[in-house]
Amino acid sequence: MGQNLKILHLEDIASDAELVDRALKKAGITFEKCLVDSRQEYVEALEEFCPDVILSDHSLPQFNSLEALNLLKESGRNIPFILITSTVSEEFAVSVMRQGASDYVLKDRLQRLPSAVTNAVDKHRSDAQTELYLNRVVASEALFSKAELLAEFGTWRLDLET
Repeated sequence: MGQNLKILHLEDIASDAELVDRALKKAGITFEKCLVDSRQEYVEALEEFCPDVILSDHSLPQFNSLEALNLLKESGRNIPFILITSTVSEEFAVSVMRQGASDYVLKDRLQRLPSAVTNAVDKHRSDAQTELYLNRVVASEALFSKAELLAEFGTWRLDLET
């Protein structure tokens, strides 16, 4: 990664949050973390903390990962979202991924977490660069078309078959 990640961690059990921290530090990932365990704290952290990645347990006393993912979508932010849990079936985890989560990691397999975080953040950055590039191409094409119109000349295309 090479840089300090901003991680928003939705977790209500302090010992589980510490295990996540250890797994990331052991892999050499440097990060600043905001730990929240309620809907209100999560919404505030999305706005004020501006995370690079969100790690979310599924079951919290009055909040869950599906609600968190929906709130993320509603906010309009495009942030990788990784489900970290031990309380859901694999089918449920796949369902959450279909709804927009980047990945899921079981709490008893946290050794996979660093690669999941790295892959999700790298993919997000790559997708953002691709979108930026495509937007520039579209803008360039529009500018070229406008220039052709103003200069009162056009482009000829020759197709030898027709």
